[in-house]
Amino acid sequence: MIHLWMAPLLLAVPATVNPAQAFGRLEHRPAHCRIVVGGRSLTCERLQISANGSRGLRLRFIGDDQETGGSYQLSFVSLDGDQGSPLSCDNSGCSVDSRRWSATLLSTSWVRFDARGLPKGLPATRMAQGRCWIDANTVSCESHSRNVAGMSAEAQL
Repeated sequence: MIHLWMAPLLLAVPATVNPAQAFGRLEHRPAHCRIVVGGRSLTCERLQISANGSRGLRLRFIGDDQETGGSYQLSFVSLDGDQGSPLSCDNSGCSVDSRRWSATLLSTSWVRFDARGLPKGLPATRMAQGRCWIDANTVSCESHSRNVAGMSAEAQL
């Protein structure tokens, strides 16, 4: 017997789930990682590639700010691309499945964090034009927007 309070929940949950939608996140500590924001070059220590199941992909380049003890991150959000998601995920984790992938960029986001991990202001998130791509051993993203300095990042796989 279904209780009346459960009825709205049942309507909100889809009846079927598309098994082709990928969920998961790859975290990697590349030997070489570089971010360029507003003409300033910064190092980064971590790369995260996340698939959220909605044909979108977030590529996040994260660095540690040695001067303040905080951190910073530059994120790029793109569509999966014509080739689908480059991530292959199972119960044990995710790996980059495709070594030839590119997709159109939707937005960028730049944010700094203090030493406690709290954001220093709101993230500078903007719609942007550009591309992200993965080749044999590199993950790269490049964006450009009208009236905003270009942003880019590159990490070795």
